Amino acid sequence: MGLSYDVLVIGSGMGGMCAAALLASNGLRTLVVERLPRIGGRCSTVECDEFKCTTGVIGVEMGGCVEEIFRRVGADFNVRPARPPHYLIRGRVHQVPPKGGLRKLISAASDDAVEVEKVVAAISRELKWHEPPAKLSLREWLLQYTENERILGIFQTMVCATLLVNADELPASEYFRFIKRLRGIRVFGYCPEGSIALPTALGRRIQELGGALWMPSTVKRILSDRGIVRGAVLSTKEGEVEVRAKIVISNAGPRRTVELLGKADLNRSYLRELEQNLQPAPVMALQIAAAEPLIDCDSLIITGARRLNALYQPTAVCPELAPTGQHLLLAGGGPGSSIPPFDKKREMELCMQDLKDLIPDFERRARILTAGFYHGRWPGMHCWPGRDLPQKTPIENLYNVGDGVKPGGTTGLPGAAASALAAVEDIRMRIDI
Repeated sequence: MGLSYDVLVIGSGMGGMCAAALLASNGLRTLVVERLPRIGGRCSTVECDEFKCTTGVIGVEMGGCVEEIFRRVGADFNVRPARPPHYLIRGRVHQVPPKGGLRKLISAASDDAVEVEKVVAAISRELKWHEPPAKLSLREWLLQYTENERILGIFQTMVCATLLVNADELPASEYFRFIKRLRGIRVFGYCPEGSIALPTALGRRIQELGGALWMPSTVKRILSDRGIVRGAVLSTKEGEVEVRAKIVISNAGPRRTVELLGKADLNRSYLRELEQNLQPAPVMALQIAAAEPLIDCDSLIITGARRLNALYQPTAVCPELAPTGQHLLLAGGGPGSSIPPFDKKREMELCMQDLKDLIPDFERRARILTAGFYHGRWPGMHCWPGRDLPQKTPIENLYNVGDGVKPGGTTGLPGAAASALAAVEDIRMRIDI
């Protein structure tokens, strides 16, 4: 049995769903295949004791490329805005103003006005004039202007919470690209139905536009001939089927894409780049139930902790995510090093110690719903920022999308969406649609 589509998308994560919806809206017959019985990958929702728990995505950027894609394809973007995050610095909670926020954070960490001005001026100069050398880490760059560990800790926390690596692992140039892309404070929000609402809305729109979504269906191998992609062989509930496609877009991660294609069809330079650059970014996450709010704001960025870097309280914005009268708190953290091997038990213990220090009487007031250390094939992101592979593979018309091939200066969900935009733009330039 064989079928033919214009586009085959492997995986229903947000990179794949954004690309599929954009191409379907341009009139291409599009098929999305997903191996799991639920849509969304790490932008999905699972029920846990009647709480809507995320599989990865927490806050959704508003006013950026994610919302732009939804607008373009005519999909519902049901996201409620949250208040700006607060910061815990030296035991005090600070609210960051719309302008001059970074200066205020640095000032909260230092009593030396000269030191504050030196760091702020250096950052301003880099943003306006030039980027630091690619091999210089953010921590190394900062040490040129301050050795104040409280100031260094602010950047460590911001980087680990948003870019999912440590400040001594992130190229300083990538940090400044990220800051430039944000252009100030962005509004983030939550989906009242859970993160799964986003891929579900895109899937609905794809089907309205004549496309299809198969799940659970597993891709057995990607087909190519003479350096051009031809489709894939799938395992479905009805049996094995070959799907022919002019374009194949993989949201399975670059390493899995290579496994499905086979290394024999790829050149050595691409495989070398895969092995040298593709480093997953790990993350620790806990989802916590409570009968009362555990923090007094929508989100709290934490500096100076052992491993914890942020607390998010989505039920402050979307009470529908918890049973009536209950509250949901999400805690995020990063390991001391993003390079394996990891002592996962010890890292999670340090996260728990932070929670107990930050929230009085935590063990009595709270209950852990889920707790995990995510790395390897199910990481925080498939690749560290600044080390991403290109979206195009050496096989013509075979693209990767997702957070393993995100454009510079992007991260997480916005990075996955931006990768879809970039791939679709290339397809539009090469194919008359």
